[in-house]
Amino acid sequence: MDNYIYIVASLPDLTINFGSSQFSYTDVQSQIVDLLSESDKLIINLFEEGFADETLNADFYAKTSESKNRFMRQYFTFDALLRNKKVTYLASQLQQNASKYMLALDDIEFEEEKKVNEIFALSDFLQREQQLDMLKWQKADDLALSEYFSLSTILSFLVKAHIVQRWTQLDKQAGERMFRQLLGEVRGTFDGLSTKN
Repeated sequence: MDNYIYIVASLPDLTINFGSSQFSYTDVQSQIVDLLSESDKLIINLFEEGFADETLNADFYAKTSESKNRFMRQYFTFDALLRNKKVTYLASQLQQNASKYMLALDDIEFEEEKKVNEIFALSDFLQREQQLDMLKWQKADDLALSEYFSLSTILSFLVKAHIVQRWTQLDKQAGERMFRQLLGEVRGTFDGLSTKN
């Protein structure tokens, strides 16, 4: 029997101390994974490859496109499209040919393309990076919408936790704000459901 309800209900109870130590994605992830089934753990293993530079290649995106999990398929299709846009942007800045660095993708509509183009037009590097991460945050939210107690909710949470980890390393205050936002979102979702039942 899946533990999704228990896991999602427990997410707001995760604690963080920004004073003496930084947010630990590894600790948060391990608490969640310990409660998952073996089949879900395999999905999490593939999911984590999406956040390691050495495994981000055509083979990885081919595997996620064939995943039985809808969140995995759709989020990493979005991620691949976003990475191609980033490659195009960086190549233009360096006056290089982007084509040899692009992921080969089917003709897929990129719904967020207009927003991504606006973000890359920003001159401030940190602002640009934060806007890109908030776009990923929103995408993770959208893909888990209406799936309150499912693996998609957990994967969405982990996407955001990766973003929090990144910003605690870049900017402790920004990371803390994002973590509080993340806990508030999860707590609000669960409390809202409890009220309806």
